Amino acid sequence: MTYSVKAVLNTGQILDLTRICLSLGWGDQKGAIAQKADITLANVKINEGFIHELIKLCCLIFIYANGEEVFRGVVWEWEYTSAIAKQLSITAYDKMIYMTQSKANSYFSSGMSTKDIIESICAEWSIPLNYSWQSHTHGKLPINNKTISEHITSVLDEAQTKLDSKYTILMEKDTLIIRQQGINSDIFVFHTKNTISTKNCRSLQGLITKVLIVGKSEEDKRPPIIDSLEGKMQYGTLQEIITKDTNKSLDDVKNEAQNIIKENGKPKESISVKSVDVPKMRKGDKVRINAGNLDDYFIVEAVKHNAAEKTMDMELKRYE
Repeated sequence: MTYSVKAVLNTGQILDLTRICLSLGWGDQKGAIAQKADITLANVKINEGFIHELIKLCCLIFIYANGEEVFRGVVWEWEYTSAIAKQLSITAYDKMIYMTQSKANSYFSSGMSTKDIIESICAEWSIPLNYSWQSHTHGKLPINNKTISEHITSVLDEAQTKLDSKYTILMEKDTLIIRQQGINSDIFVFHTKNTISTKNCRSLQGLITKVLIVGKSEEDKRPPIIDSLEGKMQYGTLQEIITKDTNKSLDDVKNEAQNIIKENGKPKESISVKSVDVPKMRKGDKVRINAGNLDDYFIVEAVKHNAAEKTMDMELKRYE
């Protein structure tokens, strides 16, 4: 596997940084939209000047593996150390980082589909979009004082509670991709020969096995119990309470209780795997693991590629 790094300077000149690259890592962080790259460069002097003079904030960065682009972003953080090593450290993000830093107010009328709303947001902010996920028909949606990325994910999250499908959101070559998890055509298999280590933890912390639905209480009295919903009671009673407001129907509150059980009704599990690198691996991809105590299909929730070691670290969840 051969890795290379290039920068597009403010002058438009393309500079190959591969030979002066001291460390290189990139990947998708759990819960984050923008893909991140961390690069350390030797601060050498070339014809145009020292590297720290040439690589500036907003400079375009490209990472390639065997000639195929695996990262495209802009320099977001810049740090030069003039110690003996004389190194320049940069952190770059794909262009979705701008959407995590900009706030806006929006209102979407009732009856719009998930895809229509996302297309409207992306059109307003000139974000190229490739949407191939399912859609839900939403009620009216006021979204105020939130970042553009929160506008997008709040709509997708609401749809996900209604649909029997989970989405993945990421950026590829400056285009925002929204698609179903686990639909990658190439499913990579990791076994004892290409897996370095596995780690698997389970916990009952945060587990909810029962939800009580209560009404509003009169003064100094216990709120009346309207209904309850039980989940996996074999783990014991771990109870949550939600209150039915006058502006909500009982069916709406029952759906809310069902979603609480759906999201929190089984033990939390964290799974991590260190393996040989697959540079094009992204969050949302489905993989097959048969190593350690793991023997199943999984969805990649986060991945960090290490070019120096030619390895990657994946955080996984079981494929459902």
